[in-house]
Amino acid sequence: MNPKHPQRLTVAEFLADRIAEIDKTQREIAQECGFEHPNVITMFKNGHTKLPINRVAPLAKALGVDSAYLLRLVLSEYMPEAWECIEDIMHSTVLSANELLLVRAYRESTGHIDARPSIIKRDTILAVVTA
Repeated sequence: MNPKHPQRLTVAEFLADRIAEIDKTQREIAQECGFEHPNVITMFKNGHTKLPINRVAPLAKALGVDSAYLLRLVLSEYMPEAWECIEDIMHSTVLSANELLLVRAYRESTGHIDARPSIIKRDTILAVVTA
């Protein structure tokens, strides 16, 4: 993976990584999400089955991850055109809790003016221009 242009994680990769990090069995995760069979978690991790959108929030909670982030990951992978359309219509995107903290810090650092960010691609540096 090129650190200057990181590849987007797939839903399967994200789930597999997160499940490996936590101290829960797949059976426990499945039960918390209301799945009858724990093998469905393996199917999500392997990319053999797509995570249903209506199960994003319960799975995010069971895994201890931001549900907005997981929703964005799911929609951008499974339905990229629909996700792009939603963002275009809403003139916005879904922010994870960490991204929201970044936006709030940005606003605070600019005195809440409509400052224009300048992105310098060398090392992905963000500069705030207030003048």
